[in-house]
Amino acid sequence: MSLDRSWKIGVAVALTVVIGLLVWQTKFRAPTSECQPVRDMLDYNKAQAVQIESKIDKNSKGVPTIAEETAYRAWADGMAERAQKVTGNGVAVHAVQLATLASQFTSALDAYRIAAQGRAPGAPAPTEAYQLSAINAQITDEMKALNDACPTHRKWNDVF
Repeated sequence: MSLDRSWKIGVAVALTVVIGLLVWQTKFRAPTSECQPVRDMLDYNKAQAVQIESKIDKNSKGVPTIAEETAYRAWADGMAERAQKVTGNGVAVHAVQLATLASQFTSALDAYRIAAQGRAPGAPAPTEAYQLSAINAQITDEMKALNDACPTHRKWNDVF
């Protein structure tokens, strides 16, 4: 009889622990309300990267196609839309800067495509390629700043 009671107590304790862990993972480790729009922006960026990758024509010799440009434009528009929802003190500036850089990147991509189409094989890369590289580095820096400010999961000491 006492074995049955022990099992019931053990199961109750195990269920309590499991429920506690689920609450911890979903409620306390989730991004703060200030960071949720940032996480949405970063998640969107990640999803769009996959989308853009699918549009790349491997036979275009590094020259972006119209389909790629369209995908990049949709990405930049989506980033701008999501940046407007970021209102946190330390992150809003980075979100707006990231959206601005995304727009600059798509404009520079168009200029690069036009310049690269008229290049002879073996010619040096057009200056627009270096501009794209510089903008991409700035985009990476802004994404890192946002990710550092709003990690996917909060740390133990951030909760208490």
